[in-house]
Amino acid sequence: MTLKKLRFEHGDDELLDFYRRQHILKFVTAVTVFTFIPLGIKNLLIGETLLGLSLLAFELSFIIEMIGLLYAERKIIGNGIPLSLLVISISLSIYELGMLVSYWVYPIVVTLVFIIPRRQALITNACLIVGCSIASFHHVDWQFAARFLSSLIACASIAHVAIEAIHRLQVELRYLSTRDALTGALNRHQLDAFMNRSISQKKRGYSASVALIDIDHFKQVNDLYGHDVGDEVIKQIVEIIDKHTRDLDLLFRLGGDEFLLLFDNTNINEAYKVLNKLSEQIRTHHYPYHAKVTMSAGLSPVFTNDDAVSWIKRADIALYQSKENGRDQITINAKSDTVTNLDFNLDQQIM
Repeated sequence: MTLKKLRFEHGDDELLDFYRRQHILKFVTAVTVFTFIPLGIKNLLIGETLLGLSLLAFELSFIIEMIGLLYAERKIIGNGIPLSLLVISISLSIYELGMLVSYWVYPIVVTLVFIIPRRQALITNACLIVGCSIASFHHVDWQFAARFLSSLIACASIAHVAIEAIHRLQVELRYLSTRDALTGALNRHQLDAFMNRSISQKKRGYSASVALIDIDHFKQVNDLYGHDVGDEVIKQIVEIIDKHTRDLDLLFRLGGDEFLLLFDNTNINEAYKVLNKLSEQIRTHHYPYHAKVTMSAGLSPVFTNDDAVSWIKRADIALYQSKENGRDQITINAKSDTVTNLDFNLDQQIM
């Protein structure tokens, strides 16, 4: 079963997760600061003005972009300018200073594969290889330059092939470790990370809502038709949720017939509309043996001072209220001390 909407949100093109990537970027930034700035100043002092300026320009653009990624969590100038200046600086270094500089190209080629998206790394490394190879003809004969070119291509190719294999394995392992085996929904081990992200975004002005969903009288389905039919009903319900929710809605299976639906960057009105539509689809779907299936839900928005436990607790109180009031309905707990019940048959605006 392929769930197009219930996918993991870490960026399929990145080898490292956000926090490990941050640590590596900080380390790389420190290395470039203590390498390129002294080299740039040195070249200015010895009269290599163009080379010195290009090294310092690269470092300045790199630091600006790293500040944006590490502290503002957004791109400021993008990767294009630093990468272009890097290619120019390294190629110019070989042209001006000779082949001794070429030893720096190999770690740069490998590092790029790790820290930037694969397509950008491939293009940048290709430009580096071409630029450095052309620059090498200024100092050595074509045979030595050809060997240098071959070694660079081999280094870059091995790095890209190895990282691609690691990436594919990582994606597969990540999927298996984050998904419920029966349904393909996210498992509860991922829940805290996503909820904490939504709470953090709330402090920056974004809304989020969470719904606890319980399949009404699901034990009766298992008792009447068997656990294999119960499993099939669960899988069909997850497929319905996948089909009738949005890309930004994340479904977690908490266990048995209990689910949590996280509405990221979504206010309570929008979340209720999605849940209302979802409940109707679950109620009218044709299940094995014509089993009658409905859902109860408790819905709650996030507040600035929330943590994951208090946020879920509010939704859990609302879910309990839905069950107490007869099931097959949504209850919204929009304040810590207020519970508002809404029946699905009512077309009521939520304030």
